[in-house]
Amino acid sequence: MPLLQMGTPEQFATLRAHFLQCRFNEETLRQWLELKPGKELDLTGLSTHPPLKRELCSSLDAIIRLFVFGESLSSSEVVPLFPADVWQAFTQTGLLQSDGDEASNCVASVALYPIRDLFMASDRWTKPDHSLRPMFPDIVYPALTKAVRQFIDYTSYAPCEDFLELCAGTAPAALLAARSARNVWATDIAERSVDFARFNAALNGIHNVTFASGDLYEPVQGRTFDRIAAHPPYVPVLKPAEIFYGGGEIGEEITKRIIAELPGKLKPGGRLYCRTLGTERPGHPFEERIREWLGDKHQDFDVSLFTIQTLEPRQFSLYETVSKSGGKEQFAQWEKLFEKNEVRGLVVGIVVIQRLAEQRPAFTIRRDLGSSTPAAALEWAIRWETEIRLEGSEQRLLQAKLLATPGTEIIVRHVLRDGEISPESITLSTKQPFATELRVQPWMTMLLPRCDGKTTVVELFEIAKQTDWIVPETPPEEFFRLLATLISGGFLQTEELRLPAVAG
Repeated sequence: MPLLQMGTPEQFATLRAHFLQCRFNEETLRQWLELKPGKELDLTGLSTHPPLKRELCSSLDAIIRLFVFGESLSSSEVVPLFPADVWQAFTQTGLLQSDGDEASNCVASVALYPIRDLFMASDRWTKPDHSLRPMFPDIVYPALTKAVRQFIDYTSYAPCEDFLELCAGTAPAALLAARSARNVWATDIAERSVDFARFNAALNGIHNVTFASGDLYEPVQGRTFDRIAAHPPYVPVLKPAEIFYGGGEIGEEITKRIIAELPGKLKPGGRLYCRTLGTERPGHPFEERIREWLGDKHQDFDVSLFTIQTLEPRQFSLYETVSKSGGKEQFAQWEKLFEKNEVRGLVVGIVVIQRLAEQRPAFTIRRDLGSSTPAAALEWAIRWETEIRLEGSEQRLLQAKLLATPGTEIIVRHVLRDGEISPESITLSTKQPFATELRVQPWMTMLLPRCDGKTTVVELFEIAKQTDWIVPETPPEEFFRLLATLISGGFLQTEELRLPAVAG
């Protein structure tokens, strides 16, 4: 299919100004669609299941119906809704064109939608009648999806010198990073994706991003980065699929290559943020396999896995078979594939890999994201795990004042034994910001209320000994490790490093 024509800066400025004037943003789009709170804005679903047709009363109505739903509309009704210079910008950039099946109608050549404060274009997902378009190998996947939303929401855009987005597609992370990073690169193996990314940068008036086509790091050889963001193809496939989709037989092929080359690509203190899928093998959970992919330099890196979803192989096999209208033979192929590779589970999550900036032990952590875990919680977890491994961390924690996290549940399991009901186990549980459970000793439940933000760890240590919660000979380092575990789980927090608030 033909690509868009690159407009002039003046034409793109005209379009941006009009989008802003008519409030073409995510909030307005949700209101226009009458979406319930929590319902995702997902173009792949919206464009195939449109709402009831609405009258064309404004240019916003026309923009949504043309670009979000991909409808073919009467030119005689649409043209009067737009100022002349806006209509001219639409047609001269190729965003709107005559419908080949209905000459008196106009149709959008691409999907175009708001994301945060950006306007993004990608290939259309449907025909004007809302049926699915035939797929082709280098089709450009829309950025208005739940998966891409998670990717950009959990990527850090803190100011830095050099930022790279791999497998960029429409380049949402690179364009968002362009506001805070000095130098930004975006690469993709598909030239079509790179062309769309360039168009999106121009549409948004962004000029400090360098775009290049090539295989992963190939176009940026010799450079190192403070931040790398990647949302690679990661779906296991039985046969070759679209570029944006298939990640090889088990889905890990591209992710593994991205991670394996990090020792030569990340600066000290630099991080990779990657939304991907990985597999669990006997004795080798996904986070440990990530560390193995880093090779003999793995001790120079911290590995953090924040899980979004976990699936059993059979669940995935059934979903893929049904969604592809397969049968027993295809299901059996999936079962055989996973058994051959000893796959015991599939994990979708956010991987954050940090290169050490100082001499200290590296860490590997795994946390389960809650339904509304904010991005700041990931940063909090990494900062805390880094802090407790720095020299002098024990002494600093002993002087810290701790706060018990509100909402922590204490679950006591009782057992009937010899005619008596007695507590068998006590578990601390929290759902935010991470879903965490931890078996504890009974006295630890009495410790939590003493963590009031006014009492230091040294004072808590003395209280624990005086009340016989712990034996007097307990070394302070052991008490330190216990409290550090409770903080890592989100049950306690320090006054200096509080947990971020959870939305909603």
